[in-house]
Amino acid sequence: MANISSREDQPVPGINYSEIRIPDEHYLGTGEFSTMLEAGALARINPIISNIMNDPYFLMIVTINLGIDQVTVLLGKTHDEGPISRKVFDIPKDIKVEDAHDFTVCFREWDISEIKLNGESLKQAE
Repeated sequence: MANISSREDQPVPGINYSEIRIPDEHYLGTGEFSTMLEAGALARINPIISNIMNDPYFLMIVTINLGIDQVTVLLGKTHDEGPISRKVFDIPKDIKVEDAHDFTVCFREWDISEIKLNGESLKQAE
């Protein structure tokens, strides 16, 4: 049982790096995916989309949309089926857009369990 850890530096404008961490290479449905935004990215780019794909086994799309103060996360497989898990979380209104921010999605057994902003859990949108 080897773990998977892969980091991509500057995958798109506004993102310093994204990193996936999966503790068991034989079970892709549990792990964490972090997106580290550059300082000031939230003030310049909207929405910011971060994703990771291992075709056909794994797909995660994280959309950080400050215009509606929400983060939407889709988790699934890349072949022709819908997302296995889709959840929306609220971004705090007092977020400092000039700072760098770490959005980390935690998922377990193909279910998005939480998203953390700089280590603090975000509230799931209603």
